Formats: sequence, structure tokens, C-alpha cells
Amino acid sequence: MANEQTPAIEKPRRRRRLSAEVRRQDIVAAAMEIIRHHGVDKLTTRSLSEAVGVAQPTLFLHFGSKSQVLLALVDAIQSNLQEKMRGFDLGSLTPLERLRAVIRAHLGFIQEQPGIPRLLFSEELRSGDPAVRQRMEELVMFFLQFLAGLIRAGQASGELRADLDAEQCACILISCVQGLAFRWILSDFRFVLAEQADAVISTFIEGWRARTPEKEPSSDV
Repeated sequence: MANEQTPAIEKPRRRRRLSAEVRRQDIVAAAMEIIRHHGVDKLTTRSLSEAVGVAQPTLFLHFGSKSQVLLALVDAIQSNLQEKMRGFDLGSLTPLERLRAVIRAHLGFIQEQPGIPRLLFSEELRSGDPAVRQRMEELVMFFLQFLAGLIRAGQASGELRADLDAEQCACILISCVQGLAFRWILSDFRFVLAEQADAVISTFIEGWRARTPEKEPSSDV
């Protein structure tokens, strides 16, 4: 019987693509860790290649520049935040309860990812690649519109005052969260950021709550 050679089994292309995607995720995760511990200015292709354990030419196969890494990082932040939001059963809550849950979750997310505020308040974001700045602005606007939608739902349900400007209130909430995150960085993470959520909520949301009209005194003698 003639010997038959077993044909070589070709690896599926999907595995190679998955491997490349995993490598990209590793690079993005390493970038976040560098920013977390050292700031954005220490994020370089050299520091990234050393952190991931690959040569710089290999790094350039996945990302052509530092700006491309930062763009992928912002995309990952939005994806992770949306995934965290999906983990909450917001549909079972009232609009005001949803707003409270989202603020708590957002501060908890920042607590888990200290590199986010470091990137947000970095000089690199202000004076670096405009594409990265625009992408971060889009992320902030996405969250702003999400909060504004929750505030409008609270107005429709009668929980929040009808005279509120939903987008303006959402801007105030985001500004407060960002300011709190900045103070957290300056303190070298000496307090639990997520524990400040209720103070933020009480300060603003309680002032926005719809008031029950007071009954007029009876004129009966």
C-alpha cells in the first residue's frame, strides 16, 4: 500500500485575527497601566514595547503611533463603561434611582481605572493630537447625553422639576464628578472615590427633586 502523506493542516485565519486582537488589547491595557502609574507623558512606543514584551517594530504592526494607541484606549474606556452600565438592572429602577446608580457606577469605574482622569487632565490631551482630543470629547458628550436622558425621564415621571434644563444639569453633574476625580488624583488616591457618590447625588439631585405643592389653609371657620 502506498504511503499517503497527511496534508498539513492550515491554521484558520480567524485564529490569527484573534491573536492580533488579543495583542492589541494587551497593548491598550499596558498603556492604561503606564498612564495610571507614571502619567501620559511617560507613555512612549519604547515604554509600551517593554511593558508588553515585544520589539518596537512588532508594536508598530498593531499601532502606527502613540496617538493611535490613545484613540484605541478611549474606545476601550467607552466600551468598558457601557459594559458596566449593562451590568445594572436599570430597567427595574425609577428614573431618579437610575441616575443615582449611574453616578455611583461611574465613580466606581474611575476608582478601578485611575488612568482615566490622568488622561483626561493631561497636557497631552490639551495640546497633543487633535484627533485624540476630539475622541475624548465625543466620549464625554456621550455620557452627558446619557445623563440628560435620565434627567428628562425623571422630569416625565414627576420626580424632578419640570423647569430644569436637562443638558445643563448633566453638565453640572459631569463637572462635579471630574472635579472630584481631580482632587482624588491630587490626594494620591488617599480616599475612596466611590464613597463620595452619595454626597454628589445629595448635593444636586435633592435640589432638583420635584416639590409637592403645599396645601392652602382652609377658609372654613
